[in-house]
Amino acid sequence: MFSFLSFRDWIHQVIHTVLIKFISGYDFVFTPFSTTTEIIIPNEILTDILLRLPLKSLLKCKSVSKSWHQLISSPDFVKTHLKLKTDQLVLFPGINGKYKFCSLTPLFNKQHIAEELLLIDSPNLKVFFVGSVNGLICLCNYARETYIWNPTIKKSKKVLYPKLGNSFYNKYGFGYDESSDDYKAAFVDYYRNSYNDDVSKMKTVISIYSLRTDSWTILHDELQGVFLLNHSGKFVNGKIYWAASTRIGNYDVYNIISFDVAEETWGRLELPSCGEVNSKFKFKLGVVGSDLSVMYTCYLGTATSDVWIWKDCSVSWMKLFTIEYPQNTVLVMFSALIFTFSIHLSQSEKGDILLSLPGLIMIFDGSTKRLEHTADVEGCNPAETYAESIVNPLMISGSGS
Repeated sequence: MFSFLSFRDWIHQVIHTVLIKFISGYDFVFTPFSTTTEIIIPNEILTDILLRLPLKSLLKCKSVSKSWHQLISSPDFVKTHLKLKTDQLVLFPGINGKYKFCSLTPLFNKQHIAEELLLIDSPNLKVFFVGSVNGLICLCNYARETYIWNPTIKKSKKVLYPKLGNSFYNKYGFGYDESSDDYKAAFVDYYRNSYNDDVSKMKTVISIYSLRTDSWTILHDELQGVFLLNHSGKFVNGKIYWAASTRIGNYDVYNIISFDVAEETWGRLELPSCGEVNSKFKFKLGVVGSDLSVMYTCYLGTATSDVWIWKDCSVSWMKLFTIEYPQNTVLVMFSALIFTFSIHLSQSEKGDILLSLPGLIMIFDGSTKRLEHTADVEGCNPAETYAESIVNPLMISGSGS
């Protein structure tokens, strides 16, 4: 049976332990006290202690008192906690609403992935992945019901999609507007007037949902003549990116289209120049760590992929490295442009490279850049970087706690 007194004693032990560790950083006198004396801790020190607690312990602390619950739930505390949180997980969006989590370490150590993955069910079993940022995961099902979900705190916000009729193609993305502390989901619907693959003859409707205002903005024909290739856009540094083409059938990548989450404006990036003619169809969009990336794969002779990253500070593409595959490697997974990729770099001296593709993980030697290890991740889309957080989608939208 739950005992509040024993739980409070446990909390006091946690505080005492953390105080001993961090008290040296403050001009504060710690004096002995009797067990009957009430503990009084300056609010700024209490805040710092709570910010440094493990996430599970922090969530338990919300039950100690009303004041603690208000402090931990406050926007300033949540934002500060986000900035201090450095532990990165890998999220594997699966089919039928099954999502799997894992830390990077066992993946680089080549342990059995099936034993390391933690399975968690989403709010709806028939959903597809829209995007993830700051611990929130955006999901949508075929009925156009959208969910913004934080699996760490087990809170989700259900959003009804505007009834616009059945579109022929649907693309989407999810991002964060730091200037207004708002999370937005963008959906691009293509409506076909005929069976012509000419995108310029298709009607496009853009629907943007703001979690902060809990409202939709509907825009018409802003991407006329542009067909977004990958289903889910990649959110990087305030913008959502898609590979784009001018036609539907051949999937030639001509450039990259961006959506500025704060300004709600569209832009474009040219592809890096690789010095080859008719090579654009070999590009694939993804991320390397926190940078936007494209990967150019050459199938002539020994299969290789050049990995490029986009640096906003230099406003240019930079070739990062070239990875090499064994001879006769079948690279079927590179042909589906509707899927993106993600690359994680090991923090070890060797600097191994982890490439995630649909249903597959590939690890390359950091020195030679050659393939060392592969592992199947059955039924999962490419891995996404995920950081646990206490961001509550219901609090942001003002619809509950």
